[in-house]
Amino acid sequence: MSAGKIILLIFGVLVVLGAVALLFGGGALIWANSALTDSEGFFTTKEVELETDSYAIVTEPADIDLRAAWIWDTSNLLTIKVEGENNDTSKEIFIGIADEPDWKAYLDGVAYDEITEFRIYPYEIEYDPHWGNSAPEGPTTKDFWTAQAHGNGTQTLKWELESGSFSLVLMNGDGAADVDLSIVLGAKIPLIFGIGVGLLVGGVVALLIGSLMIYLAVRRQ
Repeated sequence: MSAGKIILLIFGVLVVLGAVALLFGGGALIWANSALTDSEGFFTTKEVELETDSYAIVTEPADIDLRAAWIWDTSNLLTIKVEGENNDTSKEIFIGIADEPDWKAYLDGVAYDEITEFRIYPYEIEYDPHWGNSAPEGPTTKDFWTAQAHGNGTQTLKWELESGSFSLVLMNGDGAADVDLSIVLGAKIPLIFGIGVGLLVGGVVALLIGSLMIYLAVRRQ
């Protein structure tokens, strides 16, 4: 075998190995998008219990900047779902998304707990308590919420990602203290399926090219 054919064989094998990786990755993404999501296509956590004696539970502000994603339809990047219910069936649940300055002004002087550490596996949650002496007005009386859901029983909030500094705010529907909720978090990433299909197509093309290179390298004149 000539030196040229040896080089062609080596590159052919490398291309085939790359093709296998693409096929595996694409198949894994398509499988995950089908098998690990709920009926609406959301990846979800297990049910999480959140409880505090204060008036609200909030997440640390998430700074989101989608300006770098201008080439994409940002509404198709990520949708967040928060599904929950009040463990005290006599109370409504309130689930809200708000810009940082708005919810901080609303809870100014009010006792609330901010989630600083949150893990699902293994489950761990840590709070940073913020003390206050005032009682808030009911959250449903305010109009600054970017998205909200409230009522008796299970309530669901869905929010498409947008630029800003946002937090999730969880309260009793009337704004009373002693919050005791069961929450399920979810995320929907529509691009996953398309990326998976793209990897599969790329893997098939690479496999054909690599196989052709190997064939040309080992065939006899």
